[in-house]
Amino acid sequence: MTWWSRFYTALTFLTRLGRASIASNAEISASVDMYPLVGGVVGLFWVLASCLPLASWVLAWLMVMLNIWLTRGLHWDGWADLWDGWGSGTVGERFWEILKDSRVGAFGVMGLVCGLGVQAALFERAIFLRAWPALILAPVLGRYCAVVLAALGRKLSRPGLGRNTLAGASSRALIFGGMTTLGAAFFSPIEHIACGTLLAVLVVFFLWCLARRVHGLNGDFLGAGIVAGELCGLLPWAVFS
Repeated sequence: MTWWSRFYTALTFLTRLGRASIASNAEISASVDMYPLVGGVVGLFWVLASCLPLASWVLAWLMVMLNIWLTRGLHWDGWADLWDGWGSGTVGERFWEILKDSRVGAFGVMGLVCGLGVQAALFERAIFLRAWPALILAPVLGRYCAVVLAALGRKLSRPGLGRNTLAGASSRALIFGGMTTLGAAFFSPIEHIACGTLLAVLVVFFLWCLARRVHGLNGDFLGAGIVAGELCGLLPWAVFS
């Protein structure tokens, strides 16, 4: 596949942008190296939305809704499912039954409320500071977290769409995704980059340890990694600015 084909496949898979089509498992796996670049496209939408002439708190929640619309809520669904599974304290097949349940439990609701609330607060802070670099870096970092997590957990693969991402988390995906993330971080202060990187490493390590404890890793883990990585990219601007 050409780089454009891989990018377009990743864009279609991770967002509602692009032509509605069903990519094969092999095509999705081949496009994993483009996940962070798709994050850059999402970041451009965030930046454009943040420039609207509205109150910052209104803009922040509009950006939350825009993000959900752009990604079809795919990553937040994984975030909520993982909160339900982790909050249950179970392991083995019971853990995976909870993740498969289409109903959102108490821990999932709490996770969504906390996650969306924190994201809105961080968006408002970024808008106030005109921190456009943060709005570009955060979604790129979030998707690179998913690539790294997929590479670490390839032997823990579970059935589902996430299996395609794990299969495609090759050295090429890690290198190209890392270069994309470094490029997105170019205009961010060094202390912000260091803090965001440290937080992202801790998030990926926690999710990898949880995956090992429950003997599996699927798309819900990757979605949660994307959401947590985005928050890691935004948080330093609230801490250091």
